[in-house]
Amino acid sequence: MEKLEKTIKYNDLLHIYGSLLSEAQREIAKSYFEFDLSISEIAEEKNISRAAVEDAIKKSISKLDQLEASLHILENNKNIEEIIKGLDDETKNKIEKVLDSYGI
Repeated sequence: MEKLEKTIKYNDLLHIYGSLLSEAQREIAKSYFEFDLSISEIAEEKNISRAAVEDAIKKSISKLDQLEASLHILENNKNIEEIIKGLDDETKNKIEKVLDSYGI
C-alpha cells in the first residue's frame, strides 16, 4: 500500500475508531497520520524514544485493523457513498440529509 493510501485509510479509521485507542496511541497516531509528523518529530515532541513511537503506531494500526475487520464501518460507509453517487439529485439530497442527521 502506498504511503498516501495508507495515510488516507488510517485517517478514516482514526475518525471512526480513534476513541477506542488509548489516549497516548490516539495522539501519536494522529500526529503520524493526520499531521504527517515523522517518528523522530513525534518522539521529540512527546519526549519519548523513537522505539516507543514506532510501537504505539504499530499497536494503533493493529487495533484499527482489528476493529474494522470486525465492524466494517469504513467499508460500509464507502459502499453507501458509492450507492448514493448513482442516484438522482433529489433522492441523493434526501438521503444525505438523513445521513448527516446521524453524523455519517
